[in-house]
Amino acid sequence: MTTTPVGAARRAGPTLILSCAWALGIGGTTMMPLLVTNAMARLHVDEGQATMLTGAEMIGMLAGCIVLPALARRAPMALTSAALLLLALCQAVSALVLPVATFAALRLAAGVCEAQMIVMVGICLACHPDAERLWGLVLLLSGLVVAGVFTVLTLFPDAASGAAVWQGLALMTAALGVVAMRAPSLMPARAVSVALERRHDMLGIWLAWGVFVGVYSVQAGVWAVSALQGERIGLTLPQTGVLLSVSSLLGFFGAVVPAIPALAARRGLTVIGALAVMLASVACFFTAHSAALFFVGQLMLNAAFYSIMAVLNSFISAQDRDGTLLSRSVVVTFAAVALGTVGAGVLFQDAGGVGVIVFAALALAGSVPLGLKALRAPAGVSASPAL
Repeated sequence: MTTTPVGAARRAGPTLILSCAWALGIGGTTMMPLLVTNAMARLHVDEGQATMLTGAEMIGMLAGCIVLPALARRAPMALTSAALLLLALCQAVSALVLPVATFAALRLAAGVCEAQMIVMVGICLACHPDAERLWGLVLLLSGLVVAGVFTVLTLFPDAASGAAVWQGLALMTAALGVVAMRAPSLMPARAVSVALERRHDMLGIWLAWGVFVGVYSVQAGVWAVSALQGERIGLTLPQTGVLLSVSSLLGFFGAVVPAIPALAARRGLTVIGALAVMLASVACFFTAHSAALFFVGQLMLNAAFYSIMAVLNSFISAQDRDGTLLSRSVVVTFAAVALGTVGAGVLFQDAGGVGVIVFAALALAGSVPLGLKALRAPAGVSASPAL
């Protein structure tokens, strides 16, 4: 059957809208290393203080993901519009030299606004029959946009100390917000009365969250010490930044791997294969003695990570009646990021790359049985065969 241009456009429309919304939701976390460096230079604080100040954005995201799902279902258009306007304002005002307390308040508000974008995508994809394909495309497109903007911003001479990074974020919010504003129109009608029927396979959800903890802790841990690893093999900080940003940009293509026809009905095997690739890439990254292996290790780590995220997000959405489960996943995510960042930092300092490899091996090995059990679709839940 031939696909008409109109039919293709109709399918592309919702995907583009959700991708723009998700890109705005993850923009702050993706660019966090650059934001921390910029805050240090412009506010004249040390790295610890800058991390805490920009970390207020993460606190805002966590609070928003807990509070906003119920509110977003009642007034989706009003909340989405207000969040987009406030987010653009927060990014623009952050370009000014501000008192520390004001800057922290702006980052907290920005985090709440980003959470609204995440919540809306979760609500729109809840129980969606084509969630797996859509999640792959949303992760890919949003990732390419955010990583692309990140890469461009790092090329500015004063990116680490000037206002360009905040102005770029404000422009990105304005441009993507025009499209993301339409996200509430994609909400399923049943999302209003979801409280009447909740049939979650909560055991499967908890197991999936266990895999989240494993893969996010490894991803965050490697990212946290990547600059130190680059320095160890003789790379300059600008060289490391370019290699990491480009590997992140290309790594988002891993999100479409689960949609490959040969893998679409084998979610469990896809996740196990991606976990194995993550472990091999971590070993490659920390035993690298050249820029090429450094880049390949990070690229494969990112690609495998986003393959797993596409599968797990669609698995959760298939049982998520109102977007609440996906919002809770964000809370689990940040706990895992904190665990991985602290754990990898201590291990790298005490035992070098070998310590991080062992940490990754244990975390990823523990995720294997959790992923296999979670992705065996329970009776009564519409899903593809797990294996």
